[in-house]
Amino acid sequence: MKTFLNSLFLLAFLLPAVMFGQTPVSGTVTDEANAIPLPGVNILIKGTTTGASTDFDGNYSIQASQGDILVFSYLGYSAKEITFTGQSPLDVSLSEDAGQLDEVVIIGYGTTTKKDATGSIESVTAE
Repeated sequence: MKTFLNSLFLLAFLLPAVMFGQTPVSGTVTDEANAIPLPGVNILIKGTTTGASTDFDGNYSIQASQGDILVFSYLGYSAKEITFTGQSPLDVSLSEDAGQLDEVVIIGYGTTTKKDATGSIESVTAE
C-alpha cells in the first residue's frame, strides 16, 4: 500500500511537468518572394519576454509549449504570428512590407525614427 501511494504521489507531480513542458522549436525563416534566408529575424513568444533571433543562415531555435503563439518580426517585413502545435521543423516565410521602411531614418552614428529625429534630414530613395 505504501508503494502504491508513493507511486501515485510521484505521478501527481510528474504528470503536470510532462503536460506543460516546453519543447525545442527550430526552423528557418526566409523571404517569401525569393526564398532567401533572413538573418536577424526576431522570434518572440507572445505575452512573454522569451525570444530568439535567426543566425546568418536564417536558422533559429526556441523553447515553446503547445499553444504558444510565436511572433516573427523583421524590419521591412510584415510580422507573422504562428500558433505552435508541435510541428518541427517550423519553417516560416515573411512577406515584404515597404511601408514600414518610411518610419526609419539612418543617421551618421545609428538609426532613429522620424518623430525622434532632430536636425536636418536628407531623404534617399532606391529605385
